[in-house]
Amino acid sequence: MSEQPAALAALQTLYRTLAKSPLPRFAAHRLALPCIAHRVTAIQLKEPSACTPSYSYEIQASGLKLLEVTLPRQLEGAAMLPGALQLVRPWHSKLLDSYTRDYARTEEQLLHTPGRPFRALLLIELPRNEFRRIASAALITAQPLGSTSIAESNVRIFDIV
Repeated sequence: MSEQPAALAALQTLYRTLAKSPLPRFAAHRLALPCIAHRVTAIQLKEPSACTPSYSYEIQASGLKLLEVTLPRQLEGAAMLPGALQLVRPWHSKLLDSYTRDYARTEEQLLHTPGRPFRALLLIELPRNEFRRIASAALITAQPLGSTSIAESNVRIFDIV
């Protein structure tokens, strides 16, 4: 039970950081998108299927359970290097507003809510700290390892081109 107060404090800090994040904005052919970032630490191509023209990968990302992602094209070169990819949880202040409006701020709810599965985007880093979204053949659903892993997540603004 001693982990819960520490996790709660870290989650409260995360929510304060998210509340201060700017709104997503599009300018100069770039989308500036606030996100909770999960760096991909390992990626492995699964055995390709002869009957479908897609590629399935097992992906391990920091703070997330192992997940499978299906892509219409095979990843090559730099995309296969550890750290080149990010799985991100896009953020908008309305998500925080609905959270604070719909739920009482109890310790249990603060610890439980961030641990739910979420829709993720897969991004690859380009030069000059820009990112490009890698299209997937299906929605990517990520599952956090737990509240502690979410509390230790990084909030970043990604410039997506």
